Amino acid sequence: MKRFIDTTNQSFTFSSCEGCPARCCDGREGSIFSELILDDFEQVSKNFPIVFTFGDLGYLKANVLLSNGKDFCPYIVNHKCTIYDERPSVCRIYPLSQNVDNKVYIDDLCPALSTETGINIVTNGEISDNFFHKKLDNYQDKFLETHYELEKINDKKDFELFTTINNLDFYKYIGNHQSKYIDFHHKSLSNQHKL
Repeated sequence: MKRFIDTTNQSFTFSSCEGCPARCCDGREGSIFSELILDDFEQVSKNFPIVFTFGDLGYLKANVLLSNGKDFCPYIVNHKCTIYDERPSVCRIYPLSQNVDNKVYIDDLCPALSTETGINIVTNGEISDNFFHKKLDNYQDKFLETHYELEKINDKKDFELFTTINNLDFYKYIGNHQSKYIDFHHKSLSNQHKL
């Protein structure tokens, strides 16, 4: 389970991932997918399926499919990431998370977090250089850029059900629109067998 809270005016330290049971990578703990921005597509397509969901208002969202909902991410062996240098940005920035409100959130249930011991990850709402990732900067603009790109293909008839996990439907694109992002999406689908 994860619980993200606003880091504004908060301070946290981070000890280490050593000895952690990798709950953040466990599908049983809710780590099934994460929303993508356009900058994520190329890196993610190498190891994970990129799939689509339709939000409550009908907006199309691109997602990385991280697990099958019953098991760990397929790249976790003995609670360690075997693609550490190629892991998606959602994994790189954890326990931090970006948000469309341009605030940075933190999973205060991460076992490596503390308000007393470890190295500073957030001090009075400021992310330390060691933990900062470009995805956290000006996320709202990146989110909107992604939204406008996906609007070009947002027609439900151009999608086919790819899989359903924990009652969530994930789709693949079967339309005719051409773009490098669609190419990355199609390439990424070959990673389904890893889940």
